[in-house]
Amino acid sequence: MMEAVAALLGAASLAAGVAVTFTTRGMRIRQKQETDIPPGWMPVLPEEELKRHLDTGALLASICVETGLAASNFERDYGQTISRFMTFAQLLPASESHHHAQPGGLLLHALETANIALRLRHAQVLPPGVAPEDIQRREHRWSFGVFLAALLHDVGKPLTDLHVVIAKPRGEVPWSPLAGNMAESGAIRYRVMFEASCASPASLSGGRDYAAHQRMGVFLMQRLVPQSTLAWLSEDAELLTQLTAFLSGEDKASALARIVIEADRESVRRNLLEGPRTRFANARAVPLVERLMEALRRMLAEGGRLPLNRPGAAGFVANGCLWFVSKRLADEVRDYLAAHESAAGIPGTEKNDRLFDVWQEYGALAPNPDTGGGIWRARVRMEGFDQVLTLLCFPLAKLYPDPEHYPTDFVGQVIPLTGDAEAAGEPPQQGVGNVSVEVPADGGGAKDRTGPVREGGDTISTSVLPSRLPSMSTPDPEAAPLPMQEEEFLESEEDATHFLPRPPAARRIAPMRLPDKPDQPAKGKDAKSARNAPQAPSEAALRFMAWLQQGLAGGTVAYNETGAMVHFAAEGMLLVSPRIFRHFAERFGEKGDGTPSALAADKVGTGIQREVIKAGWHELGPRKTNVHKYQVVRRSGQAGSSLSVMIIRAPQRFIEPVPPVNPHLVKANHESSPDTLS
Repeated sequence: MMEAVAALLGAASLAAGVAVTFTTRGMRIRQKQETDIPPGWMPVLPEEELKRHLDTGALLASICVETGLAASNFERDYGQTISRFMTFAQLLPASESHHHAQPGGLLLHALETANIALRLRHAQVLPPGVAPEDIQRREHRWSFGVFLAALLHDVGKPLTDLHVVIAKPRGEVPWSPLAGNMAESGAIRYRVMFEASCASPASLSGGRDYAAHQRMGVFLMQRLVPQSTLAWLSEDAELLTQLTAFLSGEDKASALARIVIEADRESVRRNLLEGPRTRFANARAVPLVERLMEALRRMLAEGGRLPLNRPGAAGFVANGCLWFVSKRLADEVRDYLAAHESAAGIPGTEKNDRLFDVWQEYGALAPNPDTGGGIWRARVRMEGFDQVLTLLCFPLAKLYPDPEHYPTDFVGQVIPLTGDAEAAGEPPQQGVGNVSVEVPADGGGAKDRTGPVREGGDTISTSVLPSRLPSMSTPDPEAAPLPMQEEEFLESEEDATHFLPRPPAARRIAPMRLPDKPDQPAKGKDAKSARNAPQAPSEAALRFMAWLQQGLAGGTVAYNETGAMVHFAAEGMLLVSPRIFRHFAERFGEKGDGTPSALAADKVGTGIQREVIKAGWHELGPRKTNVHKYQVVRRSGQAGSSLSVMIIRAPQRFIEPVPPVNPHLVKANHESSPDTLS
């Protein structure tokens, strides 16, 4: 208990510049004396002190569990690498004022990313496109490769983003990370400065190279990984190629890179939304999001620059949200800051997407569930005005401190468009009220997105019947649900004011039981019917079903709730089509093996849809259609939008227990035309 208290006191003291003395009996805090560490400096700590100081015990234990290795085997490769990384990273921050900016942020972010990446790795076919026996033989090397890429993805930041000075017994010198860690360089203490990143011409012009550190990992890997481990890794040429390409900043598309990028984004997302706001005392930069939000609030209070609720306005208020025209907002905020403060550090006009990302990363705006990004395409209708605009959706609670100051809703409609509706020149079927969008109860956090942050828990089975899937009987409490999509359940107009989602049903689903054989046709069928009988499920179909079952069990695939892609009815398990197949194919390819879909954009998902159809698990409708129509029934009893679904018969073949029936869905009287993915 005393150690935990001391660790917490130590963190506060280091940030404040109070001297910290380590003794053989533990750590004690005392005010600076002449012989102590000066304010602004930090001691070079050994590994065990770093572990205690940052309380990494649970995180390291989780990494060990994710590897599936015995303690001795874990220590040989993983343990030694972590130990070297810890003594290298010390208490350096991961950024000046963005994510993990607190003392020790770089180390914590690296370990968090490695832990998440290993969890994601379990559900990936690595290496892709090889025989099953090769996958098993190379499994541990590729797991370590994922871990190493995640651990070292930001290790170059001390070289490119920070200016670290070390104090030796005979003076102070800049630290050169390529020459070794601080202890190996003879340092007894160090201090972190940010002047170089704040005052460089590149940063002042908004042109800072944010990716420079990504090219340094390959150099530092030689120092931080034991030679015996590097020799072991080098026996797999494909792995070494992907690893070095990623750590040198040359590759972001390989299977290994995609896992690490997703894990990195999830670690950043968690820290920005839930982590501490502690920063180093000498950090000069004000977080960009704070400057943007403060400018936006002042502009709204002053009026004039951002007119609302009229034809040609900068924004429109509807059902608890303020929808801003995206480019106009970015330009106005940038001009306002330049006129009233400074343009330093503000991305230029060609980098508006960076501003949108910042707002989304901090949960300031509601992400578009159809794309995962911050941009919405929506039709804005009012008297004398009807246009399709590119918008950003800010919950009013993020912009105004008091609900009494909220502006009134405009007299009109904001109708978000899906890609299909926009291509057809028509808006989607509407719910009720002015806008068809769900704003979470917390004001619209950036929990699930493909840019800048993707769905952290969305994973796919690594084989036909994977042997190393995570436990699927207990939901992951940290897994974020999938965002709402275009088919949604809006309640009565009064209930839809804040669009509160219904609580999801409890998810306790047993491991999947795939049928050994496809359903057989009834006796008496003619030869033609026999030829058209369901085929044995392909590996692609089994991968899809394994991903679906795992997602339902872990909570990453929502069901029976607003915007879910899966629902349950008396007829079976309903898969919202074509969305669920497109969702799968965009992430894992038409075969589920990680190969990107080669189909045209409007055809993505048709390949995996065909494989599932050929498996014969679904219910055919009249005229041999594969897709059925269901009607949404609002809580008021009024009819809402309709869903196109594929019905999977007897879902107990795949999941147990089968969730309850969704009471807000009824089967429509009419059947769909022969289905196509559109």
